[in-house]
Amino acid sequence: MTFEWIRRWTVLCLATVGFVGWAPFHLVPFRKFKGGGFLGTLVGWGLLWVLPTGPWFVFLTLGMIALAVVVSDMAERSLTHDDPRIVIDEVAGVWVAAIGITRDPVSLIVVFIAFRFFDMFKGPWGKAATRLPKGWNIVADDLVAGVLTNVLARLLLRF
Repeated sequence: MTFEWIRRWTVLCLATVGFVGWAPFHLVPFRKFKGGGFLGTLVGWGLLWVLPTGPWFVFLTLGMIALAVVVSDMAERSLTHDDPRIVIDEVAGVWVAAIGITRDPVSLIVVFIAFRFFDMFKGPWGKAATRLPKGWNIVADDLVAGVLTNVLARLLLRF
């Protein structure tokens, strides 16, 4: 085992969130939209139930964003451009969506559904994000989806 092999394995493990992003790739080998984003979102959403709230969650989210950008850039060199197996960006995006949102079942279900909507049906921000440098080209559209989800969830959960 060489250092390069360990580094590559670690990057791919992080980028695919413990190789969760790899599962649908093997089941549906020739389609771009295979469900990896759904599974990545599900993992990030599941972690919301056990992560701290308040300022600690904001710090964790900022750390996850930084990690997602760096790891996505490194993983893209080993895989392909905006490879669907890279799902760490979904985790970062759904965490952004949950900032300041109450951790109860209704609120988090609204966050999950709205985030998946904004993540799948990318607006102009999706095309703009692909022109950004390095790992930002993978992560930015999910961060925007997270912000839009956060705003929508706050509006919907007021009533």
